[in-house]
Amino acid sequence: MTLSIVRCDGPDADGPPDAPPLSADLVVLSFSDAALARYARVWHGTGQQLPALYLANISRPLPPQALRDTAAAARGVLVHLPEGLDDWRDGIETLVALARDQRIALAVIADQPDPRLDALSNLPRTTLRRLASLCRGSDDQAARAVLTQLSLAAGLTIEPWLDQAASPIDCAAQGDGHPAAAEPIRGMLR
Repeated sequence: MTLSIVRCDGPDADGPPDAPPLSADLVVLSFSDAALARYARVWHGTGQQLPALYLANISRPLPPQALRDTAAAARGVLVHLPEGLDDWRDGIETLVALARDQRIALAVIADQPDPRLDALSNLPRTTLRRLASLCRGSDDQAARAVLTQLSLAAGLTIEPWLDQAASPIDCAAQGDGHPAAAEPIRGMLR
């Protein structure tokens, strides 16, 4: 399992890294360090052999060539925009053309519905709605379900991870304050 986190806007981030982008099976681009940290935690914490994952915070622009190089090797790309298309129009246009030419599963979602993004993505609307709903979650179980849904949409094999029970910490609490029983991640996918 390869995990590459190449962009961070934390207190120690003073500029773009000099290292070239690494290839990965899945690419997740977001404006949120917190969301990227959740994805990294659930992917890295599995102990399973999973496809390579590349995470980047795009609040600072990625050079166009680095974006193309990174996405060209991917099987699936998820872009989570806070408001909609206008947040990152140039990057989206690059990804749309690349996804069409390279047959890459592309999901472009926003916190608020934006019909223009549906037209740019190449996944079914039901999958896009599910991904958008899961991306709004702020727990590890939602992050895990996002990565699982993206993996399946990209045609990647993650079967052992699907059958692994979610951690009790990640499960919602029952009405009596006790954690709900852990269940396989399959229950999160619809």
